[in-house]
Amino acid sequence: MGVQERRAGLLLDEETSAPQEPPSPVQAPEVGRDGPAGAPSAGRRAPAVVGPLHRLHAGLIRTLEVVLVAAFAVLTLDTLWGVFSRYVLGNQSRWTEELAVYLLVWISLLGAGLAYGEKAHLGVDYFVGKMDPAAQRVAAIAIELLVAFFAAFALIYGGSTLVVKTLESKQTSPALDIQVGYAYLAVPISGVFFLMFCIENLVELFTGRVSPRRGEPVTDA
Repeated sequence: MGVQERRAGLLLDEETSAPQEPPSPVQAPEVGRDGPAGAPSAGRRAPAVVGPLHRLHAGLIRTLEVVLVAAFAVLTLDTLWGVFSRYVLGNQSRWTEELAVYLLVWISLLGAGLAYGEKAHLGVDYFVGKMDPAAQRVAAIAIELLVAFFAAFALIYGGSTLVVKTLESKQTSPALDIQVGYAYLAVPISGVFFLMFCIENLVELFTGRVSPRRGEPVTDA
């Protein structure tokens, strides 16, 4: 009995003296300036209108890209045929030069709309960059309003008037024998794209989704 009691005592001493591993700490969720990770902040929650606007923006950009690629391909083939017919066949087709001019008009105007939608136009923002954020936002909104005014009255209204009056006069092109008013449709159509991109930019500026400097995304300081 004495030996068994001593063995039991030794086993008990070993169990009580053995170092116990500390319990693994429960990792708390990271809490940043906008609250727990993965949880949207109440002050920075994306407005419901941003999603549809972004989908509309992507659709407009894709439409312009497809149309411009197709027009540029036709322009390339037209130019090649004009050169071939002139220097190889010895008799240049009359319609190649005229078609090239009209295609250049469409590519220039629609390409300008695409560049504006992608915020790819050159801009001098040196003085705007010296302003405080509130003044930068006011300047960006004023610029968008000016562009929207130009797009609505000069491109859409003025271009539509030009198209209507030209179609009424039944003026036709000498080589292609089509009404010139159809070629002028590029003006109001490009104005529609400009105006829609302006509206999108204004909504994003008012909702704080982009920085007033060249449309950069809002980032925490």
